[in-house]
Amino acid sequence: MLGLHALGLSPESVLFIEMILVCSALFAIFGGERENRTQKAVVWSFGIVVALALGRIILGPIPNVQPVTIGLLLVGAVYGVRKGIGIAILVTILSNIYLGSGMWTLFQAGAWSIVAVGGYVAANQFIKDEKLMIGRLMIAGFIAAFVFNYIVSLSVLIADPSLGVLIAYLITGLPFDLLHAAGNIVIAITLGPSMHNMLSRSLSPTNLSIRSSSNESRVE
Repeated sequence: MLGLHALGLSPESVLFIEMILVCSALFAIFGGERENRTQKAVVWSFGIVVALALGRIILGPIPNVQPVTIGLLLVGAVYGVRKGIGIAILVTILSNIYLGSGMWTLFQAGAWSIVAVGGYVAANQFIKDEKLMIGRLMIAGFIAAFVFNYIVSLSVLIADPSLGVLIAYLITGLPFDLLHAAGNIVIAITLGPSMHNMLSRSLSPTNLSIRSSSNESRVE
């Protein structure tokens, strides 16, 4: 999508929003059962956040191509809703420290949180008997790209609450949406299996509580 940096906020407002988001994310990830706050659980959670944030920054020169969307689909599928949302928020804020923060950060965090929720809901579709279904993950990644970009585009309504402005923005940003979708397909093929294996292996060493559904394990 096109840049949203014209929607400026004061540094104080940006900091306040990000503090709320970070506190919410930490509670989502480490709240609940004590097992979620063990040293190994903390290391895995922050490791995933850093890996996805760095991946987004490294691929930054390529418009809208990054590993975050596919990564969060899998995080939501394997770790569940709460951790998926928390990790989505932290990845957004951490990477935006380098890429730039503003009102768009709130929309990006919300959009990637929805992607993680979508991964949880569709987990039984692209993870079967603990095996990753690459084709279905590719489809999920393609759809998630447009969902994410549409939600982020809603931020233009803050500057000009006009449906015409939103439609024009969506049309102008369509090439970037297609790049995001195409990038997700490539990442699903090349990095999807490794991401899934890493997340699956993290379940045992962290000793997190696991919910089994249709031969699929998910962390609550």
